[in-house]
Amino acid sequence: MRSEGKLLRVVVDTNVFVSGAISKVGLPHRLLLAWRSGTFTVLLSEAQRAEIDDVLRRPAIADKYGLTSEALTDLLFVLDTTAVPVIARRRLPLAVRDPKDEHMVAAALSGRADYLVTGDEDLLVLDGDPRLGQLRMVTPRAFLDILASPPS
Repeated sequence: MRSEGKLLRVVVDTNVFVSGAISKVGLPHRLLLAWRSGTFTVLLSEAQRAEIDDVLRRPAIADKYGLTSEALTDLLFVLDTTAVPVIARRRLPLAVRDPKDEHMVAAALSGRADYLVTGDEDLLVLDGDPRLGQLRMVTPRAFLDILASPPS
């Protein structure tokens, strides 16, 4: 849900960031374009920033998808200058099926995110759990639909 004049606070799962960076088509790329145009605010923990950098620098990714060092530098610069840094809380109010996903939920809760955008079913199953408060877990498609809807 959006309110007039308030940018949504969003954690974008690393897989969505990586997909959007390596492919110039599809929903993850459209999501990154919306973020870069200032449509919403990205919240980013140090752990996720390091993870994005690490994954995109892997030769198997960079070479396979033609990700140039300039494109990577540009993406990281935009992340570093526009994303709101958050310190992920250590204790979560609920269990996450995949412990590797805990840092994403922790960052979203610590940053008082409105949404965590992911394609990961281990995170999507948490949507609607009252222990998450206002935080919603949504797919890139669902989030783009939310952005396209008029503010309430």
